[in-house]
Amino acid sequence: MVENLGIFMVICTMSFPIEVTEGSYYDQKLIPIILSFLYGGLFTGAAVMVSMLYYLYIIGDNNLVVMLINYLILAGLLIAFRNRYTSLSLKKKISIISFLFLLITATRAIRLFYLNEEKEVLLNVLVSFITWVSLVTAIMIIENLNMQMQLQHELQRSEKLKVVSELAASVAHEVRNPMTSTRGFLQLMSQDDNLNSSQKRYIDISIEELDRAQTIIQDYLSLAKPNKQGMDRVNVSQELENVVQLMTTYTAINNTTIRHEIEAELYIKANKDEMKQVLINLIKNAIEAIDKDGTVTVKASSNRGTILIEIIDDGVGMTLQQVDRLGTPFYSTKDKGTGIGLTISFQIIELLQGKIEVESEVGKGTTFTIKLPSETSVSS
Repeated sequence: MVENLGIFMVICTMSFPIEVTEGSYYDQKLIPIILSFLYGGLFTGAAVMVSMLYYLYIIGDNNLVVMLINYLILAGLLIAFRNRYTSLSLKKKISIISFLFLLITATRAIRLFYLNEEKEVLLNVLVSFITWVSLVTAIMIIENLNMQMQLQHELQRSEKLKVVSELAASVAHEVRNPMTSTRGFLQLMSQDDNLNSSQKRYIDISIEELDRAQTIIQDYLSLAKPNKQGMDRVNVSQELENVVQLMTTYTAINNTTIRHEIEAELYIKANKDEMKQVLINLIKNAIEAIDKDGTVTVKASSNRGTILIEIIDDGVGMTLQQVDRLGTPFYSTKDKGTGIGLTISFQIIELLQGKIEVESEVGKGTTFTIKLPSETSVSS
């Protein structure tokens, strides 16, 4: 879909060029090519560029080889820059694109001087300026649309979360009380000497299942009433070390290896127990995503006032559709999962003014990145 739109745009710009002066025609094919690489990716950008070159070949353009070399260099720069581009602010994106356009304009001007076409230089600068304005306008429109889509997605997620919270608040207490009584009676029954081994085993299984249900209900209560109190200065480096040590036994059971690269003395402002819960949830999910003989890597570092925690696994991975639904109540990629643990994790991080980003590829693994503001001041 995206590549088709890009191909359509580049063909239209080339089919209807602008006649600036008599005999001088300029088009804006550079715009769809840059946008295709930056927002569509390698495949989309390559498809649009190949379409452009094929179109030039059909019409018999004399500068086809020069065009090929220039646009291959441009494509290489855009591909190398794209991963970083997506994480930049709009202001930085426009600044870098402007610098790139300045380089393109300069190389064109040098080429015109070399061909003794000095009269075309000013015209080239004017056309390049118009193209730059058009490109920046297109980027601002795309970024605005992306932001609106993200806000709409967050609004839908918040509404679903509110419904679940209200349901949890109204139901959880009523369900937990009779379950507590039932568990107490089962414990009393298990002490009866007249029971045979099979009956005792059934009672033990029933108690275990009640405990599992209690845990799920407690998760719902945590979702309904997130803790905004008890925020302290937490050494997240130490907490990560403790959680990694705690999960080592679990990794041994699942035939996986856990590695860590944790920068020392990283501090955030959070509830210590809730932060530990988030780390356990995400690391446990990473371990369970691996079939066997895999590796979970936990990294923590600081970058410009932001604490970055990465939890990387080489497990089964997820599709883009699955990644988009992560954090949604009742959604889980596991057969026996409820999805509440991950929903709570997302909610806790959001309350800390942070965010969780997920990158995944089917068959290669998943990376969860937690971004939190660093806490530098020492509490009095």
